[in-house]
Amino acid sequence: MGPALDLQRVANQLRGDVLRMVHTAQAGHVAGPLSAGEIYSVLYFGGVVDLAQDKIVLSCGHYCPIMYAALARNGNFPRSELKTFMQAGSRLPGHPERGSLPEVEVSAGPLGQGVSVAVGMALALKIQYGQRSQKTTPRVYCVLSDGEIQEGQVWEAFNTAVRRQLDNLIFILDRNRIQIENYVAQVATYGEVAGRLEAFGLHVLEIEGNRTDKIMEAITQAKEVMGGPVMIVANTVGGKGVSFMENDPSWHDKVPSQDELTKALKELGEKNEQV
Repeated sequence: MGPALDLQRVANQLRGDVLRMVHTAQAGHVAGPLSAGEIYSVLYFGGVVDLAQDKIVLSCGHYCPIMYAALARNGNFPRSELKTFMQAGSRLPGHPERGSLPEVEVSAGPLGQGVSVAVGMALALKIQYGQRSQKTTPRVYCVLSDGEIQEGQVWEAFNTAVRRQLDNLIFILDRNRIQIENYVAQVATYGEVAGRLEAFGLHVLEIEGNRTDKIMEAITQAKEVMGGPVMIVANTVGGKGVSFMENDPSWHDKVPSQDELTKALKELGEKNEQV
């Protein structure tokens, strides 16, 4: 995939897939998957991740529609299968299950657990590859949400990653500032998130997370960091790309009506068709 403009188009295509999937299933999550459109566009189509050997972990499992959409558009399974999202016997459950698809690395439902698994995976790769250069050791990319960092387990995992100097581990925090039924600030007080993460020893890069060029730059820079894990704080907008969904906590897990779906797809430049 070439220029950032193409990746932005891919991000909106993924968003269109998410909305169609959730509408067809009449269940699922919307705001988080939409906010992460650019993140998944870059991870799977930006050319900065070695998809043949690196691992991509989705810790905030309710974001799975955007992951399924990226996998399908990347050729891992037919796009037509997206219409089976959350159906009985589907390989695309409402929260990812390891083994349902070869590319699903972690069963992610309870928030925070995927972060710990990602740390273990990165450590295992370090042990497996021994003293080889960090640049030739497979990396683990872990996507997590800002609501998710309310879990104490996450901070314990960060401590372990720093102590074990896991410089093959790159976290991407989708900081859209909303969670189920409310704004994160109304539920938990983090203060300056980047500063708190730095205090735990993470190398922090803070970016505008709905710009594919900024995500590309941050991942490229993160891959050069030696001696410890990197945290990319991607400041995003919940429900990004659809005006009436943006920054509205009610869309965390609200299903769009047919009229809302039609309007949303039009704003994204997508056709109103089945996946």
